[in-house]
Amino acid sequence: MSIAIRPYVRGQDDETRVDLYNRANAEDEDFVPADVEENRRWDQSPHEENRRRFVAELDGRPAGIVLTEADPERGDAKAFMFGPQVPPELRRHGVGTALARAVFAYLRSRGMTRVEVEERDRTDVNGFLGSLGFERVRQFSEMQRSLADLPRGMGESAGAEIAVVEPTPENLAANVAIENEAFKEHYDYQPIKLDELEFWARNFAKEDAVLHMSFARVDGIPVGYLWYGFDRKEMKYLKKNRGGLWDLGVLKPWRGRGIAKALLLSAMEHLKSYGIEEVRLRVDDTNATGAHRLYERLGFELVHRNLVHSLDLSGTGVGTTP
Repeated sequence: MSIAIRPYVRGQDDETRVDLYNRANAEDEDFVPADVEENRRWDQSPHEENRRRFVAELDGRPAGIVLTEADPERGDAKAFMFGPQVPPELRRHGVGTALARAVFAYLRSRGMTRVEVEERDRTDVNGFLGSLGFERVRQFSEMQRSLADLPRGMGESAGAEIAVVEPTPENLAANVAIENEAFKEHYDYQPIKLDELEFWARNFAKEDAVLHMSFARVDGIPVGYLWYGFDRKEMKYLKKNRGGLWDLGVLKPWRGRGIAKALLLSAMEHLKSYGIEEVRLRVDDTNATGAHRLYERLGFELVHRNLVHSLDLSGTGVGTTP
């Protein structure tokens, strides 16, 4: 069998990309298939200029795809890899390794010295990344709770005003300011820009999804925020009335006062009014704010973990072979 790696060609490879991605992830019980038009919309992201994709062909037929992102403005010469995405029946033929090597060679040509990849905590995935020289550096938990029995009297703030706000330029700018200040000490955080949030808000409006943005205000000043909602496409495909709590931040001087609890409980009550029966969220297990413990106290339970793996591109081994 012969493996050839080539750059992804926008327009020409769009359907191939979706087909490979959907087949590679179909085994995940929570996977919702992508479609071409949806991908094209999200490809308008401000980050797209820093992304490159590669396609693997096995005996002349598409067999896998990988995405990498290298932002020269990061300043730490660290890049990211997403995938490789290889359908189960085409694995163990060297396709994934060949795609990863293509990414490593490309990143070195861009002056990158480290690459990270985040994947579901699975024995086969961990083994594959270990064979390339990756080492585990971080873990995230996906947690879930039912909305049937929402608690009260959990220490949520009574002094903060919680209100759903429209994603206007003014509110998005306030969100950016809070987020960048709240997360500046967190692992791997890079400041978010206003055009990124504007892009997310615009794109959600084009999806069959409901997005809400709420602020916690004290004396009229926003000190915390939460993005939450649900995706009707996901609910229909999975046959589950599930929503998500997607992004939460509270300014450091206001932590420990029940503001995060108030934002979360208000959002869950709001989602429940739509008929949502359960919610999920994602948390860094070593979050400096102790968020993991907060979610456990609110009744969230572990669903699965994702592991972050890191590779030094200046080292030796498979990771350095072009």
